[in-house]
Amino acid sequence: MPENTCYPVVIVPGIGQSKVARFGPDGQPQQIVWPFGFDKDRLIGALKGPFMKTVLLRRDAGLSDAIAAQLSEMIGGFACGPDGSPKENVRAITYPYPLSDCTPEEKRYINVMAPVNDLAASIGEENIFFFAFNSFDRPYTVARQLHDFIAMVKSRTGSSRVNILALSLGGAMLTAYLDAFGAEELHRIFYIVPALQGTQLIGDLFRKNLIADKGAGLLGVLVGESAAKALEGVFAMLPAGVTEAIAEKCMQTVRTELLANSGAMWACLPPEYYAPLAGELLGDPAHAALRAQTDRYHAAQTALRETLLGLKAQGHGVFICASYGMRFPEAFGSAGDFSADGVIDIRSASLGAESSAPGQPPAFAEKIGSPFISPDGTLNAAAGAFPESTWYFRGQYHDSIAYNDTALAVALSALSDETFTDIYSDPAFGQFNERQDNREQNA
Repeated sequence: MPENTCYPVVIVPGIGQSKVARFGPDGQPQQIVWPFGFDKDRLIGALKGPFMKTVLLRRDAGLSDAIAAQLSEMIGGFACGPDGSPKENVRAITYPYPLSDCTPEEKRYINVMAPVNDLAASIGEENIFFFAFNSFDRPYTVARQLHDFIAMVKSRTGSSRVNILALSLGGAMLTAYLDAFGAEELHRIFYIVPALQGTQLIGDLFRKNLIADKGAGLLGVLVGESAAKALEGVFAMLPAGVTEAIAEKCMQTVRTELLANSGAMWACLPPEYYAPLAGELLGDPAHAALRAQTDRYHAAQTALRETLLGLKAQGHGVFICASYGMRFPEAFGSAGDFSADGVIDIRSASLGAESSAPGQPPAFAEKIGSPFISPDGTLNAAAGAFPESTWYFRGQYHDSIAYNDTALAVALSALSDETFTDIYSDPAFGQFNERQDNREQNA
């Protein structure tokens, strides 16, 4: 492709950005199972009896079991079996065509998941493609699907290669793709808040490193804030010890019914925790096929920094936008131990940047003013894999970076302008930036 001609962009989205549906015998989607919703009235109805007994008897009279059962039902629609494959006939609702061929409803949905209006204005809707996938499937299954999707994009556009825009979990899935297929069909890779070395949040869930007396907060993470809000009054009235029992049983449900059987969730586990947890949860014959995939992924994840540095040396562009300076939710044992964006720690998203834990003295205060040191002295970008092509956003929550104008503009430049190569390419974009949300400005 001639210089200054844009490559098509394939968006590989995050965990809640692809709709997963249960399909019927006719091949048509029957029900969306992820992202899951819940029937508030039905939930309250199912918990009313056990709740009343628990309050009256001043002990857990089946309430923790009832809540765990409701949680099991919620996740059952998209959970996987011991071999890592979906238990039910579920798969992602896909868009095997460019944005220009999407319906107005599909365009609205895609633009909410990954705001692309400016990018579309620059390179054309016909050059933007949204790769949807099951967020809990096996990474190498997703990698094969992405490989086939890229082949379709190349056929539709006539391009020899594509640019990748990988968001959050999409970054982890791209690790499997690079391991399985290499980068011959890729030109540039742009990561936004990616889970490149997992996330301590998932590590805490796998390891049961949780704060039991913050059960309401934990439930909010597991089933969503709206569901947890419906139960706030329940937690406020519970006898001593019941909240802890609920947290323990819900955690066990998630760990055994969802996390242990999901290849994608294993891909979000920090590599330092993999060996003991795989031995504990994947050591039986029923998990052998999944274990083979997770072992392979763990090796690819461990080698990712060297893999990407090698690609850059070969002429591929690698760019990252990452957030830092925030804590994980308080229900998690690692809440204050790592600088994060609330979901993914900065060490993972940047492949190695060093940062002070939230609330701690700035570790690099003596180096303020030096290259790659944040203005507040809390972050050393030089330790990241790509110090000259990584941009940082302090205090920006994980999901809301999609509404940070600077992050969007950097991504637009890297994906549409071949002369844009690093943090020095445009003085309008500094390496260190503050939180910003254009939804607040436009409200």
